[in-house]
Amino acid sequence: MKCLLLLITCFTATVLGFNCTGQDDGIYEIGCKSFVRCKDGDGETVECEVGLVFNPEIGDCDDENNVEPPCGNWIDCSNIPDGKYPDYDQACTSYYTCQSGEFFGHNYCPEGLVFNEETDNCDYKHAVYEPCGLVPRPEK
Repeated sequence: MKCLLLLITCFTATVLGFNCTGQDDGIYEIGCKSFVRCKDGDGETVECEVGLVFNPEIGDCDDENNVEPPCGNWIDCSNIPDGKYPDYDQACTSYYTCQSGEFFGHNYCPEGLVFNEETDNCDYKHAVYEPCGLVPRPEK
């Protein structure tokens, strides 16, 4: 059973992963807990172990204490409802997830986008309410 689960996990990562064909060697699809490393057109999805996060300075997983925010910035989720939240310290260009009182890390928005609390996705500033976007929030 473990073998089957491992096979499915690897297959899913390969099928759904970033396509490195024609890409320069480097790091792509960066998140705080995983990233894709392309070399010679082949891609490897790297999942950081518990306590480690992506460090752009070294291009690999590293101790969270060695990494600048947002990835090195851990949030206390013990009293926060489940959901995704904008990281205001990063001008909403990233967001974090809390689930069952646990912090599940930060995720970057693609360049030029900010986190939209209304849709739980990254979006253009002109489509997002303040303070993350440019749209004035309606009065309640």
